Amino acid sequence: MLNWQKLTDLATHNLTRNMKYSDIRPLIKSGDIIAWSEGGWTNWHDIQVSLVRMFTQSEYSHVGVAYVIGGRVFVVEAVVPLIRIFPLSKLTPFYYFESPKSWWSNSMEESLLAKVGLPYSKWEAIKAFIGMDTDGTENWECAKLVTQTMKTVDSNFDNLKDTPTDVVKFLQEEHNIPAIYVA
Repeated sequence: MLNWQKLTDLATHNLTRNMKYSDIRPLIKSGDIIAWSEGGWTNWHDIQVSLVRMFTQSEYSHVGVAYVIGGRVFVVEAVVPLIRIFPLSKLTPFYYFESPKSWWSNSMEESLLAKVGLPYSKWEAIKAFIGMDTDGTENWECAKLVTQTMKTVDSNFDNLKDTPTDVVKFLQEEHNIPAIYVA
């Protein structure tokens, strides 16, 4: 069985870049951040993701928030057509960012779950990538969901541009949270 200190030490020293989902699953907790760096040219979705990553020079294409309930691990994410709760095991590979234990709270859970079912907006995603204001609460994109949820516990999230790469950079640079690649 892995423990967090050993896992963090390994990731920090770049001794491990790949973890099996089955090994990291028991360590994932509600409030942890999940990121994806996908892309390709095999289907329309992958082409759109690759173009966004290319034009924005972004390493990450999508983010969500881990949600653990009833022994199951889910991700709450904003995708076309709406914000949903989906089994994380179906979405490998991804990057895992352990959140500080103090982040998860009743107010964060309420904020996150209140958004489930709200509409996703490609326009909001485009606005975020070109630096336009995305403060409305009518339509959502993935990074906006994460930043709006996380600002309930860390007001510095409110100062971020709503892009997956900015969320990841903030976690790494401001909170020193290493990325763990999970396949």
